[in-house]
Parts: sequence; structure tokens; C-alpha cells
Amino acid sequence: MKLLIYVPFLSPRIKYIFNFIFNDILKTEIVFTVNAEEFKQSPLPKFSYAEQAIQNELFFKSSNLLFERKIIAQKINTVHFGEMRTPFPVTKSTLPFDIFAASFYFLSRYEEYVPTGNSKEVSYLYKNSLQYKLNLLNQPIIDAWALILKNILLKHFPTLKFGDKEFSFRPIYILPPSINPPSKNIISSTILYIKTLIDNKLSSKNIKITEIKQIVADMKRHGFIRSPAISIPDKHHQHHFSGEITLPKSYIRLTKNKTKNDYSIHYGNCPGFRAGTCTPFYWYDLQLEKTTQLLLHPVVTTDTALLSNKTTGALLFQINELISNVKLVNGDFYFLSLCNDIRPK
Repeated sequence: MKLLIYVPFLSPRIKYIFNFIFNDILKTEIVFTVNAEEFKQSPLPKFSYAEQAIQNELFFKSSNLLFERKIIAQKINTVHFGEMRTPFPVTKSTLPFDIFAASFYFLSRYEEYVPTGNSKEVSYLYKNSLQYKLNLLNQPIIDAWALILKNILLKHFPTLKFGDKEFSFRPIYILPPSINPPSKNIISSTILYIKTLIDNKLSSKNIKITEIKQIVADMKRHGFIRSPAISIPDKHHQHHFSGEITLPKSYIRLTKNKTKNDYSIHYGNCPGFRAGTCTPFYWYDLQLEKTTQLLLHPVVTTDTALLSNKTTGALLFQINELISNVKLVNGDFYFLSLCNDIRPK
């Protein structure tokens, strides 16, 4: 059974973010209509996304972002939703904020297109991100919001079907040519690698062996591998992985080179969810207003970002928090290892 969605105008932005949320995250089928009468008469599970409701249907009020066709600096207001602050507040709606506009803003990296004194070809600073300012950077917030949508829809339409997802731990290795690929027992190797990093980083501190055992136990309990990616990048394309990207220039170069997969959507010096998700997604080119074929794999953290200026306790807490947040939404935990000085045995 498909979910019918009424919109007054089916813009490329609406099509992109709705398909990502409902098809890729929630694993359900959707169809759109711009015909109010067709929407009224349809027996399908349905809701509307517009400035005002058609009748007494399930209604999510829209802001302007998804109907715009140009990149402009957004005036970001926020509203409290539970324990969090959320952008794009609306009134007289099922939710107090425009969940679709907020998701698109994060996923498209909209803020990185707007001049902020960061116009030179340097990586965007995590402290400038809206997620960081709203204390949302450590959560795959779009996936969490998608589950809220799912619960709302199931209350109204109990027969609506959603597919299942499973949590997966996906280490990505950047290997210099002189280093051989990791062994087949990749999860044990990854755990050993993280342990070795911790040992090396904190060897001068008073580390309790129980703390090391705790992180290993947590990784074994929470993590498992599904189709692990082992990458040996071409020397000319290391920016695919480094996090040193500038939008849209970096991704335009990749699309011109017909690159299909990218692992650079992360902050090189801070763990977290740069695009607000732990689900792979296709890059949306805001300048051309179209979905590309460049698949972005959101990296939760790199080894260097994870170990940057951390005490043992803070490190363990952050690992556990990140894994738990991905586990809650049954997402993919991409961990990027540079493997320059240390590698799995």
C-alpha cells in the first residue's frame, strides 16, 4: 500500500528529500499529487504538505525552503521539540517545525553554499554548522525524525507497511600503496586497531585496563560488519575521504570524473553527522537543482577526529554515544581509518 502525499507544487527539492526519508530510511512507497480533489477522494493513507490543510487530513505545514529555486541565506528561527531545538518552526501543524525543510537543509549542506567568510577553498568548520549550534551534531537527526514520522503515520494508518533496517558497522580503510589490506577477520582487526590507537594516544596517561576492555566489549556487542569497504584511493583523489571538501566545487569535480561513491561527508577534526544522517544518500546539486549519481556515505568519525584532545573517559563516552545513536535508528556506522602509522594485524 502506497502513501499519498499532496503538495501544491512538486519541486525537485520536495521529490529529493521525501524520497530519501520515505524510500531510503523508512522503506515505504510514496506517490505525489498536486490535485486537491484527487487527494480528497483517494482511499490511500495520505497527508498534505502545504501552507494550509485541504480539509481535516493529517497535515504538515510547509515553510518556503522546498519551494524555492535559488540559494539564499536563510533566517533560521528555532522552536523546542521535546528536549531539542529544531529549525524552521511552523504553527497549526502536526509537528511544531517543518521536518522536511529542516532535513533538506542538513542533508543538502545548504549552509555551505551560502557565503560566510569561508569562500576560499578550505573545509567548512564544524562550529559554523547549525547542527553544532543546536547541539544536534552527535545525532543522525534526520533518521531519528524519520522514525517520529513513522510513528505518527502508523497511529493514523495502522495498515501502512514499512521495511526493516539493520544496524551495521562499516570500517573504511585508506591504505597507502605500501600497506596490505586488512585481514579477513575485519571486525576483530578493527577492534584491535582502535585499541592500538588508544594505547598509542594515551600511553603517557594512567589508563585502566578495564577501560580498554570496555571499549572492546562495546564494539563486539554493538557492531557487526555488512559488506565492509576497503579502499585504496588513487593519489589524486584522496579528498574523497579526508573531509577537506568545499561545496559545491569538490563534488562537481567528482561528478565530472564519474565518481560513484564518496566518503568525505564528515568533519576531519570532530566526530558527528555532517549531513545529519547515517544513511547513504545521493548528492543534491543545489546550483543545478537536481539529484546526482554521486552516492555519499556519511562517515560518523575518523580515527584522528575521535582521538583528538580526548581523555580516556571522554573517548569511551563519545564512542558509546555515537554507536548508541546509530544503533537506535538501525543505521550504518561508517568509521574511517587513515591507516598511516598503525593498521590492523
